[in-house]
Amino acid sequence: MPLAAAGIGAAGSILGGITGGKGAQAAAKAQAQAQQAAIGEQRNEFNTIQANNQPYTQAGTSSLASMLNLLGLGAGGATGQQGAIDALKASPTFTALDQTGTDAILQNAAATGGLRGGNTQNSLYNNRSNLLASVIQQQLGNLGALVNVGQAGASGTNAAASNTGNAVSSILTQGGNTAASGILGGANSFQNTLNSLSQIAGKYFNPQSTLQLPSQLKASGFGDTAQTGIW
Repeated sequence: MPLAAAGIGAAGSILGGITGGKGAQAAAKAQAQAQQAAIGEQRNEFNTIQANNQPYTQAGTSSLASMLNLLGLGAGGATGQQGAIDALKASPTFTALDQTGTDAILQNAAATGGLRGGNTQNSLYNNRSNLLASVIQQQLGNLGALVNVGQAGASGTNAAASNTGNAVSSILTQGGNTAASGILGGANSFQNTLNSLSQIAGKYFNPQSTLQLPSQLKASGFGDTAQTGIW
């Protein structure tokens, strides 16, 4: 009976070890799946931010190219600069302002009797030249503002990318720790199972152990050891 009871107890330990190992591995697998879902959510959030900022970054990139052309610093050099200036001179804004200035000068010259005089021609030339310079400066300011908007959008995307990278890195680290814990838990359970099997084998094949006698009994001639049962 004692041997049978011990066997039953050891068998329970073995079963518990097997169950515990499987439980540790299942828990690790579930947590790993949750971590993968968290990584997917982080990527979705970054993609959303990137898509929201794309119009601003695109506007900034396009405006920077136009700004460089207008300054003669673009890929087209002087040819590109002249093309940008000609495009401004043909724009509705410049055309309307030029026409308004010309009409005012001509009306003033007609009222003073100097319509065909040299002053009138100089005024018309200066008006057009000054207007072009003013429109160029205004265009550079407008383009610069859009470049700043694009830069802000790019900075926002970069920050989101950095935050996403840090979050994913942290999740992956946690996932590695979780996987390691599951493996370690399964290994410990397996080791406990082996220990239980070893105990059963030891009790089954070695039902007796030796007991050292006290020194007084040795002195009385009872011998060095006495056999005693352990069950």
